[in-house]
Amino acid sequence: MSTQTLGQGCLLVASPELLDPNFARSVVFVISHAASGSFGLLLNRPMDLSLEDVLEAAGDGSRSVPVLRGGPVQPEVLQFLSSGDGPGRVLLPGVSLGGALDDLLERVRCGGALRAYSGYAGWSGGQLERETQEGSWIVAPACAAHVFEVPAAQLWVQVLRELGGRYAWLALGDGNPEAN
Repeated sequence: MSTQTLGQGCLLVASPELLDPNFARSVVFVISHAASGSFGLLLNRPMDLSLEDVLEAAGDGSRSVPVLRGGPVQPEVLQFLSSGDGPGRVLLPGVSLGGALDDLLERVRCGGALRAYSGYAGWSGGQLERETQEGSWIVAPACAAHVFEVPAAQLWVQVLRELGGRYAWLALGDGNPEAN
């Protein structure tokens, strides 16, 4: 486990040993972490859909809003992350959760970034701590660039490289430095 604290606004990077197809090589942005449980959104599971494809009459700007698979829980529910500090709840500088759809799309029309997530990842109380201690997840610091700028296909490798040291080795090939 890294030295980053597990909590709202951090990243969970799947270790190479985490083979669950829902989470293999995934990067999860933690939205909420409490004693009662945690939830987050997978940042690197694009669905090749836009908001216009999944919401009737979504409005101007919805074609440019990508939809990603946020996780295996409640895929019929959409969550939104927008760039900047609002509308919605600020999770970390430059990243906000939720807000009225009209306000979010107005930000897109003014050059802001918006991502829609179908479903989410969830853990019961204490479960995420156990999985982290067992080595399934590596906790890493997050920034707005991870959410809005780094291509999904590169995010897992980039975050591990940013952590450096032994984590950077995990980004090579299958995560086994002896295989390189």
